[in-house]
Amino acid sequence: MRKYFFFLFFLSITIFAQVDTLTNRNDIENLFEDSSVGQDESYNYDILEYLAQNPILLNTASINDLAKIPFITLTQAKAIIRHRNMLGGIYDVDQLKFIEGVSFGTIEKILPFIKLGDEQLLTFTDIFENKNKQIRLNLRTRGIYDLQKEEAYQTNKFPNSRWKTYNRFIAEHSNKFRISALIEKDPGEKRINDFTTFHLQIRNFDFIKNIIFGDYTFEFGQGLTMWSRYAFSKGSEAVEVLPRNSRGLIPYLSTDENQFLRGIAFVSSYEKFTLSAFFSSKYLDASVDSTSNLITALRIDGLHRTENEISKKNNVNEKLFGASIEFDITEYGNVGLLFYKSFYSNGFKNNSLLDPTGNQFSYFSASYNFGYDKINLNGETAFGKNGFATLNSLELIVDKNLSLVFSYRNYNKEYWNNHSNGFGERDFPQNEVGFYSGIRLKTIYGTFNFYYDQFSFPYVSDKYPFASNGNDFLIYYSTKPFKYFELRLRYKNEKKEIATAINDVYTLTGKRTQNIRGEFIFSPTTYLQLRSRLEFVTVTPQLSQTKDEGYLIFQDLKFQPLKNLSFSTRIIFFKTDSFDSRVYEFENDLIGVMTNPVLYGDGMRWYFLTRYQTNFGLSFSLKYSELYKPNEKFLGSGDSKIIGNIDNRLSLQLDYQF
Repeated sequence: MRKYFFFLFFLSITIFAQVDTLTNRNDIENLFEDSSVGQDESYNYDILEYLAQNPILLNTASINDLAKIPFITLTQAKAIIRHRNMLGGIYDVDQLKFIEGVSFGTIEKILPFIKLGDEQLLTFTDIFENKNKQIRLNLRTRGIYDLQKEEAYQTNKFPNSRWKTYNRFIAEHSNKFRISALIEKDPGEKRINDFTTFHLQIRNFDFIKNIIFGDYTFEFGQGLTMWSRYAFSKGSEAVEVLPRNSRGLIPYLSTDENQFLRGIAFVSSYEKFTLSAFFSSKYLDASVDSTSNLITALRIDGLHRTENEISKKNNVNEKLFGASIEFDITEYGNVGLLFYKSFYSNGFKNNSLLDPTGNQFSYFSASYNFGYDKINLNGETAFGKNGFATLNSLELIVDKNLSLVFSYRNYNKEYWNNHSNGFGERDFPQNEVGFYSGIRLKTIYGTFNFYYDQFSFPYVSDKYPFASNGNDFLIYYSTKPFKYFELRLRYKNEKKEIATAINDVYTLTGKRTQNIRGEFIFSPTTYLQLRSRLEFVTVTPQLSQTKDEGYLIFQDLKFQPLKNLSFSTRIIFFKTDSFDSRVYEFENDLIGVMTNPVLYGDGMRWYFLTRYQTNFGLSFSLKYSELYKPNEKFLGSGDSKIIGNIDNRLSLQLDYQF
């Protein structure tokens, strides 16, 4: 496999020597490279797509409006607004290049989500006054098909179609009115509308700033009480993950069948006050004990292929209502209060000390966000049934070249919340204490990102009644030594204590995982990009003299020969000693699909993606991907077992916008 790497690297260098022009390409997929390894990020993409389709008008935006854009802090938002006010408005990108405390790299990241210049604001009644030319319609249909037949289809355990289908409709009018619906079917499910989501959104209607009927998400504070699935975690951008900037009420139009609310919600603003209220009633998939009628587990996979899975569909009803109020104390910051109460039709069975009990839960939370000059303080403290959770951050922007962030979190073991998404080593804010430090330094030699995170889990469960702890740090360096060439180097080291059975007795042992990555990106023109990566992983258990190792090599090519036609392809070679030393590689995919597959064992993977857009609003995308493991007789296990050593997939998508 080494010879393949040197050949591919030589190919990149050869092309590099022959081409001498460059225009940077900013792919939205790069935002997700480190965001949440091994998890579905489709909802995060949908949020960014929504923000891009409804950009913020920079010349009329408030500080809070601007702070809702990803990768921008409250301090940076204030600096941009000050710069805008000084100039009397911003009408050209060049006017954004010299903002104190904000690098142009940050400006380039937020450009897809802002609109420059002036715009005549419409009243709500304008929608119905013969202005149909301002109505935008968007249709999207998608089909994904695994070409190899899995065990469950061979035995007819999954008797229905193997296609994964997706159909979406959006109609919106000048950021004032939006009606949308989506239906989706997973492979093996019978109904084409096994999952349906919809919403009607109206904005700037009299004193109502935003109102949604149907499905929505709500973000508050730092995500300890209420948040969407959209949240970036620790990664190569060390200072931009904290503090979070909540966006409040957001329409929901994604395929996660659990993490949203269904009902009605509105936001109203008056001078320095912002009031939000929401009501939701929806059914959840759950396993319910037939004797006690208690919930033993909430199911979040959204799969309804067999009679057993279908029997768990919509077993439990959750009703929820609440309200929040935010107050801008001064131009330098605001405070917020949130209260909500949820009711479940069935109580929860207490399987362990960390599980919830009862069927009613009340939450109260207080948040703050203050920034003065180059300092920003931000945090949230939440109280639940018997526990609490708190997260507090300090951000210091010395100048546009140096930023620091420090954050402390303490999530009580009794705190349980089904709608939270707090920052930490785990996705849920429970039973964790941690301290995070991040630094970003820009020099003439390149940009350095560094973070160090210490964490502990004071109590694990009934089975492992002892505390555990760990830490991880990351160093990320990027530079452009030549006009068309970018180099990225990354090193991550993680140490954790894990429960291990030795002679049927559980004890804590340590495990150290190290990851070294080198990446070369060459962008000679707007129409061509080459990307090479070499990555090594080592996993060293404390009680073992041996260590697991793995590596990954890939070569990526993006090519756009015509304005409306693009191609993307990648070939990946990997070899790991075990699943513990697995590797990941984030892939380009159909618009709205996020792919970050786990690779382990010995093999290769490759894919080809093409997109074509017509002149009348219709675009077509196709992707073929293939995983090949030459030393295996079958892939996967259980229902997903495939006889043979190839796993390939075909994906098709049509978008029509008019």
